[in-house]
Amino acid sequence: MYTSIHFSPQSRDARDDAEIIHTIVDQAIRAEAAGCASIGLTEHHLAGFNTYVDPFMLGAHLAARLEQAYVSVTVAQVALEHPLRLVEKINLLDVLTRGRSMVALAPGSASRTELQAFGAEDLDRNRVTAERIDAMLRAWEWDGEQPGVDVGTSVDRGLVEARINPASYRYPRPLIGRATRTPETIARLGREGTPAIFGQWLTKDGDARDQLGIYTDALLGAGHDQETVDECLRWLGFGLTIVVAPTQAQAEKNWREYVEVGGEGPQPGRLGGAAAWEKEWTHREVARASGSLVGDPARIVEEILRMKEAGSHALRLIPAVVAGRAEDREETFSLIFDEILPHIGTQQLPDPAQVRSRVAAAV
Repeated sequence: MYTSIHFSPQSRDARDDAEIIHTIVDQAIRAEAAGCASIGLTEHHLAGFNTYVDPFMLGAHLAARLEQAYVSVTVAQVALEHPLRLVEKINLLDVLTRGRSMVALAPGSASRTELQAFGAEDLDRNRVTAERIDAMLRAWEWDGEQPGVDVGTSVDRGLVEARINPASYRYPRPLIGRATRTPETIARLGREGTPAIFGQWLTKDGDARDQLGIYTDALLGAGHDQETVDECLRWLGFGLTIVVAPTQAQAEKNWREYVEVGGEGPQPGRLGGAAAWEKEWTHREVARASGSLVGDPARIVEEILRMKEAGSHALRLIPAVVAGRAEDREETFSLIFDEILPHIGTQQLPDPAQVRSRVAAAV
């Protein structure tokens, strides 16, 4: 199984930020040593919901520290940024990692707090995201010899008439995925040969294994070459939010405290902003907690193996830890590295030197 640790830590206030970010770097290095195939980063803005905010900046730093693990961005919020800016950032990350990166594109958060800060609260996010992804693909496909490439959308303007740099490491473009949960889009991505990044494995109705069948049938029935099929299958999987402790009883106690105190980030009354932020935080954290797998390492392993048996090739482990409990965070990661990963059959992603790259294409 190709396993990723998903890093989206939360800060209670400004005093937490620096220490949390430095801790992530150390944990990412430990995750690679423990056999993780990729280091998962994401994008959220404001209120301490994701301390480092920018997965591309942190990913660039990690690129110099990791020797084998990929940097996977799940997801980049397309609704917040001009398509050419995203192309440049994704290309640079692709170069710095020497092709060991995957960026999943999606509309992103529905948080009004985030959207209004970027002036995007009134956008049709799904439509604009689709338009911007089309513009990004036009930019990557441009040969530089035509009069120019239009990267405009219904809300953006842009005509590129000079070479886009840096060029991506992979050829003809970086490894791009799409995050989705709708059956129609899942099937379309399979037909296109685009890696699909699914949401949470556990749902109110059980699990989301039906998505695996929809995607796999479309992928295998589309006549893609084996390289494309293999690449897509390596990323085919789900997120699994976990509250883990040495015993089942302790894990359940931690989970109850997580819900009672409002998650791992800002506590009620301490956001320093509008009351609406507190309501939004509570909604996010309760939703996050309700989809958690709560238990000791053996129970976590059992569920992961159930995912694997259902046909999931990839796993994004998302640790949930009570706010301000550094000792619990350390215990959680130690349990993941020492008592969970060794029992699920972790695999490493292929060396990008073995895949299509601009370097290989030039030889």
